[in-house]
Amino acid sequence: MDNPTVFISYSHDNEEHNAWVLKLASDLRSHGVDAILDQWDLHIGNDLRFFMENGLSSSKLVLCICSENYVQKVNTGKGGSGYEGMIITQPLLTDSNSDFIIPIVRNNTSIDKVPTAFGSKLYIDFSDDDKYVVKYSELLARIYGEDIKRKPPLGECPFNGDLSKQIDIKTKLETVLYHSPGMEGTVTFRYDSNNGHFTIGNGEYAFDTRWSRCSNNSIYASGLLGYKAGESEFPRPENLYNYDYSSNVRTIHTGEIIIFRNMKRHFAAVKLGAIKSASHGSPYDEMTFDYKIYNGI
Repeated sequence: MDNPTVFISYSHDNEEHNAWVLKLASDLRSHGVDAILDQWDLHIGNDLRFFMENGLSSSKLVLCICSENYVQKVNTGKGGSGYEGMIITQPLLTDSNSDFIIPIVRNNTSIDKVPTAFGSKLYIDFSDDDKYVVKYSELLARIYGEDIKRKPPLGECPFNGDLSKQIDIKTKLETVLYHSPGMEGTVTFRYDSNNGHFTIGNGEYAFDTRWSRCSNNSIYASGLLGYKAGESEFPRPENLYNYDYSSNVRTIHTGEIIIFRNMKRHFAAVKLGAIKSASHGSPYDEMTFDYKIYNGI
């Protein structure tokens, strides 16, 4: 999907709610999503029902902004939202194409977060404005199918073969100790094991980070790296360009940021935390780092 089309279904609760929906639609269009919204596409003299039916039928996905008022209207079939809800829920009643609805919860403090006909469909909760960017990224990933790309491929059955193969499999099984599948998190591991490798992310968003001993406040990182001396804050996506990608080995100090790039051309930022080095008085080599994987980049 180069430019997926989505229809935004919502109720006109108040000016503030309408403005929020307009912002969401505008943000989506700025990221290549052809959002259909009545505030742009429905004009004086247009047939309201035709607009709804045509918009819904021509869209790949439908974003249902499930405010408390919207849920009540869809459940009771009242108003434009009720009519849209009737059209939207028809495929659900016949168990066909049930994945085309993305419920978005906003301004809803009731127990019923989504219309009854949606059943137990998962929703994205936009109630907290402080988490808008996180939830918006989640929505954008769902629209473009990027969330599916995080799913790791299937491996082989680990219980067949001779002793040598069993040892190889045992070693492979132990690599789960050196993998954090989330899109962000904090990691502590022994980098004197597993050849200093630790994997973050999954699927297309998997990154093989590699580390080796340097000192108690620095470490060697290797891979497809971006580095900017003294940088200590996770960069915004548009600032990734400002890093130096000319070297595959870097000396990173505690508190600094290093950028990893994988073979799928995605990016992850790692912030180095505490380091222990066996050659500098510690009983073993251990490190901690925080990381953030840039979704869709």
